[in-house]
Amino acid sequence: MPSTTIHFPDQILTEIDQAAKGHNISRNKFVIKACKAAVACEQGEWPEDFFNLHLAEEDEKLLRETASEMEIIIFQNRRNRGASAL
Repeated sequence: MPSTTIHFPDQILTEIDQAAKGHNISRNKFVIKACKAAVACEQGEWPEDFFNLHLAEEDEKLLRETASEMEIIIFQNRRNRGASAL
């Protein structure tokens, strides 16, 4: 695998190390994942696990209810087109 050298300011490197430790992965793997996510973002793709919110059951239920309420309000306030499924 090819390699490269990247120079980070001390503070950023400290934050990268803390984040990598929090995810229980190496600094190298963390930087690779971050770069992949950035490239995917530029291509209009959702980052891996973007929709996995890991919410408590009660919070997930509240989110679904709120989204349904919002959808109803959007449909009620459309003026120039018929309602279409979101």
